[in-house]
Amino acid sequence: MSRGCYVSSFFDYPDQSPAAPAKVELLLGDATDDEWAVLLRHGRDRRFGPGDTVVTMGSREQSLYIVLEGQLEVLAPRGRRGYKRIALVEAGSVIGELSFFDGGVRSAHVRAATAAVLAELTPTEFDALAVARPDLARRLLFDLGRILAQRLRAAQRAPSTAGEN
Repeated sequence: MSRGCYVSSFFDYPDQSPAAPAKVELLLGDATDDEWAVLLRHGRDRRFGPGDTVVTMGSREQSLYIVLEGQLEVLAPRGRRGYKRIALVEAGSVIGELSFFDGGVRSAHVRAATAAVLAELTPTEFDALAVARPDLARRLLFDLGRILAQRLRAAQRAPSTAGEN
């Protein structure tokens, strides 16, 4: 997995120039190859072609997805006009962390922008990781919390889109 990752702003709009890519820290950027091997053994590989749906908004499944290769588009409803892209997620990052933590419905639609390979980790598979390697499971949880905090801070700094159809 690449140690450098660039992700466009969570708030790139079609009628505005995209934000300059910002360097973001990777999920478990300091993990060793052996630790990654352990983590990936507890999940399962999922492959998607360009345009394939990865996550459906409103669904109740709770898996966490680690992007190993490719790019994903995070889409939000845009009134009667379909969807607007609110994020581009690249290799080294994750999606699905909200539902993974709280069991709530998926908050966005995610599809593959390019061919993509993801590692899917269900709560049951995470529990098995926590038994086998509690230190690694704890680090994963703290790093997911860090990523959630970064995303929340970015959302708080973004301009409001209230009233947009």
